[in-house]
Amino acid sequence: MADIKAGTAGVNSYDEVPYESHPFAQTHPSRLFTIGTLFGMRPTPVQRCRVLELGCAGGGNLIPMADYLPDSEFVGLDLSERQIKEGQEIITKFGLKNLKLHAASIMDVNESYGMFDYIICHGVFSWVPAEVQEKVYDIMAKQLTPNGVAYISYNTYPGWHLRGMIRDMMRYHSERFNTPQLRTQQARALLDFLAQSVKQDGSAYSVLLKTELETLRHQADHYLYHEHLEENNQPMYFHQFADRAKKHGLKYLGESRVGTMVTGNFGPEIEKTLRMLATDQVQAEQYMDFLRNRMFRETLLCLDRVNPNWAVNPENLRALHVASPAKPVDAAGVLLPSVPAASEDNVSYRSPSGMSMGTNRPLLKAAMEVLAKAYPATVPFDQVRKQAREILGGGDPTVPAVIAEDTQVLAIGLLNCYMGSDLIELHGMPITFVKTPGPNPTVMPLARLQAEKQLMVTNRRHEVVRLNDLDRHLVPLLDGKHDKAAIVEKLTVVAQSGSLNVQKDGLTLYDAKEIKIALDSIIDQAVANVARLALLVA
Repeated sequence: MADIKAGTAGVNSYDEVPYESHPFAQTHPSRLFTIGTLFGMRPTPVQRCRVLELGCAGGGNLIPMADYLPDSEFVGLDLSERQIKEGQEIITKFGLKNLKLHAASIMDVNESYGMFDYIICHGVFSWVPAEVQEKVYDIMAKQLTPNGVAYISYNTYPGWHLRGMIRDMMRYHSERFNTPQLRTQQARALLDFLAQSVKQDGSAYSVLLKTELETLRHQADHYLYHEHLEENNQPMYFHQFADRAKKHGLKYLGESRVGTMVTGNFGPEIEKTLRMLATDQVQAEQYMDFLRNRMFRETLLCLDRVNPNWAVNPENLRALHVASPAKPVDAAGVLLPSVPAASEDNVSYRSPSGMSMGTNRPLLKAAMEVLAKAYPATVPFDQVRKQAREILGGGDPTVPAVIAEDTQVLAIGLLNCYMGSDLIELHGMPITFVKTPGPNPTVMPLARLQAEKQLMVTNRRHEVVRLNDLDRHLVPLLDGKHDKAAIVEKLTVVAQSGSLNVQKDGLTLYDAKEIKIALDSIIDQAVANVARLALLVA
């Protein structure tokens, strides 16, 4: 997201070095609705809401939202006229009527913008002067609806004390150079020099340099420039952030990555001590930051009149939609083709990241079966419960007593997985797409446009997914106008031009007939792979 500073819109560092504009799943109103709902709020349904993003860059976060939620309204502003213009071109191309982007300063926001159910401020707060930070708080306090939720990300201490040392060194060295490109290049060169020259003796300093070098080697130039070389970068302790928010009539609601709020993740002894030390949630969060040496937060705020209930009521899950990437595995970690849900045998489930959980509860195992068949789409909680009960039998899933008992058991099981791992996802809206390609497969228009220029595209889950070389050429052709035979013909032409390498037995094919035969043999699998990436809409 772009650095918004007080003043009149014009050329700034984000015009010179544009920030990559792409979706951030953790900022989506669906995520904010979910956490607000879990903690006892009644946020506005995502399908009909108003959303404001402060520092929207080129609209890469808002455009997919607006496309998927046509009955909601979105407003974004950014000081970079260049990025706003680029975003507006995409909006015009797709004919989106529910999204407006403004080249403006945060300081210019007033009551004429209206009220919003969700306000997003990602990658801005720590990188602007104090008066702009106060304005961000002010906007959230005055322009959130009564059940509104605001998202705000920022750098935090204690973690940024060490990282700040590295930033100071890079800024000292790079400030003598007069272009962003040279400054970025020289900052990397200094870090390389320090990492190679400082004695590798296992000291905290040498470890810090090595860690930062490895981290920044994998970051794009625009990230390094705006995160480490800009004039403003003002981390703070969490309790300071919360105190300042309180003065504006705002209250701490939670974290966008809600699993970080669970004290039990530190183990029973530490959890016990934390409960003794902390008298409220804000203090608990601050102590957990000390334990983690936390550098970055993605905090949710609500109006002071709201009273969050962090002891989640299982009934709250009934308003949500569920998904799970987890698969059943045996003791050796080998995937199991199926599990006997009705038995009380313990079964382990593992997510793609390697996190796992075991359960012997038949209802939870049946629910995992329902979710596995649907993934990566979501299933409404009540539907998960109903289908799980139908798999098991032993009770009418429409009888109130059965509903109440099953809801309690299933909600607690799913909630434990959600709070402590990535085995379960909770969403505030349904995520739908086509899993079985039709005769004329169709990829969402935004992804087709992105694939013409890059390997990273946005899917229906508001995620950035990476395409392989074949997918990059295939996706733009999935426009609903071509059947698979026509797609193969066009890919054959692309391969003959040298832009796509088609091989057989490790050898590149050049003959059109051989290329066509090879592509024809894999096209079904290739389109199915695109479907699994949650990109198909027909």
